[in-house]
Amino acid sequence: MQAHPAARLKLGPTHALLAAYLMGVAGTLWDWREHFLGVSSQAPHIVIDLGGLLAIGVLAFTGWAKISRAEIAGFYVLLALVALITLGPFVLMMSAPHSGLMATFMRFGMTRSAIGLYLPIVLLAGWAAWHWLSLAPITAWRMAAALGVVVVAIASVWDLIWHQTHPLEMGVSMNMMAVPPHQLILAGFVVGAIGSLAGILHSGKAPDQKSSRAV
Repeated sequence: MQAHPAARLKLGPTHALLAAYLMGVAGTLWDWREHFLGVSSQAPHIVIDLGGLLAIGVLAFTGWAKISRAEIAGFYVLLALVALITLGPFVLMMSAPHSGLMATFMRFGMTRSAIGLYLPIVLLAGWAAWHWLSLAPITAWRMAAALGVVVVAIASVWDLIWHQTHPLEMGVSMNMMAVPPHQLILAGFVVGAIGSLAGILHSGKAPDQKSSRAV
């Protein structure tokens, strides 16, 4: 007796990974639209960051039992640091946009020292991708699903450097679609989404192939 397709639907880490990447795509396109319309809003950036953090979390927490205690402790430290780096500025901007602390932070953001704050994001994304890839044989779709968020993390560092070297091109009405780092951020989310979707389709075909061989 063949099970109904809805009964075989089982959500797993790859589905969560796809949702995270789609969130990043939606946030990036939303940000482009806001700037194109001349609107300055932090909401799209929060969606982008949450999508990236969720993707890293899915990659890192899959196969958690195989991680040593030292790796778990290091992961939590990096995750807390990354969450503070990515979400902290938006909390400050929404709660005290005209404060002296915000002004100091904005000045610091235009210095080379600020680039160092983004390195933990790249490190955490790289570790999460490596951990996830080590759980099973490497395939094209697994590579795309894992490395998508690494591309996003690297592009985020490039984005900071680009804005530092183009200080006069930070108006709300500038065309963000023409900014190379923003294009790479979108590409990373899209590649990750395609890889995740391919993984879901591949896992869905595997049970069908096994059942057809058993007949």
